[in-house]
Amino acid sequence: MTPRKKLEALEQRERIFETYHYLCSVCGYPVKQYGTAQLAHRLSKSQMNIKKYGESVIQHYLNLAPVCSLKCNDAVNIGYRTAEAEELADKIRDELLKE
Repeated sequence: MTPRKKLEALEQRERIFETYHYLCSVCGYPVKQYGTAQLAHRLSKSQMNIKKYGESVIQHYLNLAPVCSLKCNDAVNIGYRTAEAEELADKIRDELLKE
């Protein structure tokens, strides 16, 4: 990863945590950006999903949410809810067209 890409990823991470006010998106538990917090993919970052939706959709900020634990990470995954997954993917594609 180039230094520029690394900086962009860190800035995106910070914006996501700020958007959620440093709270877990599932249970509301306070999380620290550089502590135990994780950014979970709503549509998982699997090879199948990357082929289906594309890397730009999977890595988009709307597909990422802060979580405090693996339990909450599992809860944020919507990949098995087809209609919700497609709705999110469409929303992200619309956002990408605006950029």
